[in-house]
Amino acid sequence: MWKKKESETPTPEPVRKPEPPAPRPAPRRSDRAVIGPTLKISGEISGEEELLIQGQIDGKIVVKGQGVTVGKSGRVRADIHARSVRVEGQVRGDLFGEQEVVLESSGDVEGNLIAPSVRLENGSRFKGSIDMERAKQPIPQPAAPRPGPVGPTSTPPSDTGGDRTDKPSQPRPGQSTQRS
Repeated sequence: MWKKKESETPTPEPVRKPEPPAPRPAPRRSDRAVIGPTLKISGEISGEEELLIQGQIDGKIVVKGQGVTVGKSGRVRADIHARSVRVEGQVRGDLFGEQEVVLESSGDVEGNLIAPSVRLENGSRFKGSIDMERAKQPIPQPAAPRPGPVGPTSTPPSDTGGDRTDKPSQPRPGQSTQRS
């Protein structure tokens, strides 16, 4: 008989436990929502995350503190309110940017642009007005009027060109004529 060498004996492989699937990270506010090119939405869209529009929207778009991008295939008939608005496609409506509004070279906008910073790239099409008003600061209140001199005030001499005689002023109704 032959003898088996120890090196020829198979070593059992360690048993591996299957790893549980990695937990999916919770959506972050910096994630981007996408309205795909085949979607058509009519109504109001609001949220607090980045928005990329490749489809068609008719209504109103309000995205607080984030940006909205109208992609090249995006067709929007709505006012857009966002931190920043970038247009690569077509928009018919007013664009309100808390920080900026940008029309890329492929962008086509008919509406007003309201933002502290507005950029129109060469080749973009735009019809409307631009308002680059800075963020509104509180209007300072006027200072309280200073109290004037007490008693009758003198009037400046008139420039009538004639001789002027100084006459004592006539007393006002209810005013005493006695001087102390």
